[in-house]
Amino acid sequence: MTVKLLSLVATGPNKPEARVNFRHPAMLVRGASDTGKSYIRDCLWYLLGGEKLPKKIPEAAGYDQLILEITTDDGTYEVRRALAGGDSGLIKIDLDESGDPLREIVQEDISDFLVRQAGATGKQLLRSRSKRGSVTGGDLRHWCLLSQPTMISEDPTAGPVNNATQRTGAFHMFLTGVDDSAIELVKTSKELDRIAGQIIGIEEALRRVRADLPSEQTKDEVASALERVDVALNAMTSHYEARASTLKNVRSDILRKSEELHQAVQDRNHSLSMIERFQLLNEKYKSDSERLGATWEGVAMFQALEEVPCPLCGTPAEVQIDPKHLRQGAQESYRKALKAELEKIVALRQGLGIALSRERERAGKLGQIVLGIRTELDAHEATEKERVNETRYEFSGDPKSLAVRRSELSEQLAKFGEEIQLMVELSRLTNAKKQKKVPLSRNVGDAANEVAAFAKAHLHSWGFTGIQSVSLDTDVCDLILDGRARLDFGAGKRAIFLTALTIAVMEHTVGKGYPHLGVVVIDSPLKSYADPKSKEQRDVEASTVTDRFYAWLSKWMGPGQLVILENQEIKGNSKTALNPLEFVGDSDDEGRRGFYPGAFSDIGPVL
Repeated sequence: MTVKLLSLVATGPNKPEARVNFRHPAMLVRGASDTGKSYIRDCLWYLLGGEKLPKKIPEAAGYDQLILEITTDDGTYEVRRALAGGDSGLIKIDLDESGDPLREIVQEDISDFLVRQAGATGKQLLRSRSKRGSVTGGDLRHWCLLSQPTMISEDPTAGPVNNATQRTGAFHMFLTGVDDSAIELVKTSKELDRIAGQIIGIEEALRRVRADLPSEQTKDEVASALERVDVALNAMTSHYEARASTLKNVRSDILRKSEELHQAVQDRNHSLSMIERFQLLNEKYKSDSERLGATWEGVAMFQALEEVPCPLCGTPAEVQIDPKHLRQGAQESYRKALKAELEKIVALRQGLGIALSRERERAGKLGQIVLGIRTELDAHEATEKERVNETRYEFSGDPKSLAVRRSELSEQLAKFGEEIQLMVELSRLTNAKKQKKVPLSRNVGDAANEVAAFAKAHLHSWGFTGIQSVSLDTDVCDLILDGRARLDFGAGKRAIFLTALTIAVMEHTVGKGYPHLGVVVIDSPLKSYADPKSKEQRDVEASTVTDRFYAWLSKWMGPGQLVILENQEIKGNSKTALNPLEFVGDSDDEGRRGFYPGAFSDIGPVL
C-alpha cells in the first residue's frame, strides 16, 4: 500500500487558485530561490500532519486553505487544512453515475490514515529502550519529506535525540518490514525506583519475621518437634476412636432401651389415663341411676295423691292442667321410660366395669415392663461408666496442651517458610534491579547490502564513479562511502549522498512490499554541491552531476514517486523528458512566476 501525490492547491476568497499538479513516477519543480519550491515541501509536511505552519510569505496573503489530493489503493482523497492552523480534514472522493465527484468526510486522523496507507497499522516502534509505541505519521514524514536544511545537516539522519530511537526503529522497519514488538524493554528509572522500594519493604518484613523466630532452634528442629507432637496427638486420637468403637455397642443399647422405656412409659401413662376416664364415667352412670330412681319415686308419690281443687280459688285440677296428664295411663308410660333408662345404665355400668378391670390389668403389666426396662437401662449405663473409667488415665499428656504446642510449632514453621519466600523474592528483585544493559542490535539481513547497492548504482549514474564501496551502517541509519561516514563529507556531498540513501530505501522498501509512504520529496539535493561559493572539494564537476542527475531522474520508473525541488538549470533531452514545472520568479523569462500568483502578472501554464 502506497500513496501518490496528485495535486497541491491553495485557495482563498477572491484569489486565483494556486495549483501544482504532481506527476508519477518522477516530478521536477525547478526555479530560483524564493519562488516557492521549498514552500511546496513545507505545505506537504503541514498537510500530512506536521505541526509547523508554512512560512508566511507575502504572496500568500488572502489565501486561507491548502488542499492536497492523493490517490491510494482504496480510492482518491483530499486532505484540507487551514493556513491559520487547526487539524487536517480528510475527504474521500467518489464519482456518481454521471461522473461528477462525490465528497464524503472521513472521520480519521491524518496520522492514522498515513500509517494505514503505508501498511504500518499495528506496527510497534521503540520510543526509548523502556517504551514502545505505534508507528506515527511523523515517522513516515521524517524519512519521506526532506527539507533543504536536512540535506546539508551535520546531524544524524534519525534527527534530534528525543525522537532518534523511534526514527531509527522506523528506518529498520523500512529495511526489513519487521517492527520492534519483539524487543525486550528495559526498565525505566521509575520502575527501578519502584523495585528499590519493594526491596526495602521485603527487607523490613524479613527483620520482622526473623524477630519472631526461635534463636535456639532451626527449621528442621521445629519440623521434627512438630512431627513428634503430631504423632502423640494421632496416637491419642486413634485410642479415643478405639474406645469410642468399644462404647458404640453399649451406647447403642442405651439408646435403644431409652427409646423402649420412653414408649413403655407413654403406654402406661395412657392406660392410667384411660382408667381415670372410666372411673369418671362410672361415677356419672351412678349419678344418673340415682337421679332416675328419685324421679321414679316422685312419679309413684304423684300417683298416690288425691285430686283436689285449688285451695285458693277452688278451681278443679282438671281445669288447670292438661287432663291427659292426670290419666293413669300417661303416668305409667313415664314410669316405663324411667325403668328402661335405668336398665340401660345398669347394662352400661356392667360393660364399663369389665373394661375398667382389663385396663387396670394392662396398666399393671405396663408398670412391670417399665420397671424391667429401667433396670436394664441402668445396667447399660453402669457398663458405659465402667469402660470410660478404665481408659481415663492411659495417657500422661494433656491433649489440650499438645494442641497449644502444635499451634506454636506450626506458627514457627510458617515463619521459617515466610522467611524463605521473602529471601527468594528479595533475590529476584535484586537481580531485576541489576538489569544488564545489552546493546540493541537489529538483524537486517541482506537488506543493508541491497540498499547500499541501490545507492551506489544511483551515485555512479550521477557521475560519482570513483566511489568504490558503499555500505549501510544500520546503527546510525546512514551510508559509509569508501570507508568514510557520510557526515564526514562536505555539505554538497552530504546532500547528494543522503538523496541516494533516501531513494534507495524507498526503492528497496516499496519493491519488497514493506511499510512505506511510497513517495519521497527532496528539497535541493544539488544546490549545495553546485554552489559556486562553496570551497568543498569536488571530485566530479557540478555541471556533470547536475546533468547526469536530471538524465537519471527523467528515466526513473519507480518503484515509488519522486518529487525533486531544485534550483539548478536543466537542459537538453532531460528537460524535454521531465517537462519540469519551472518558476521564473522576477526574471524576464516567460512562464509561471512561483507557487502563488501573488503580485506577479501571470501564473503561467498549470501542469
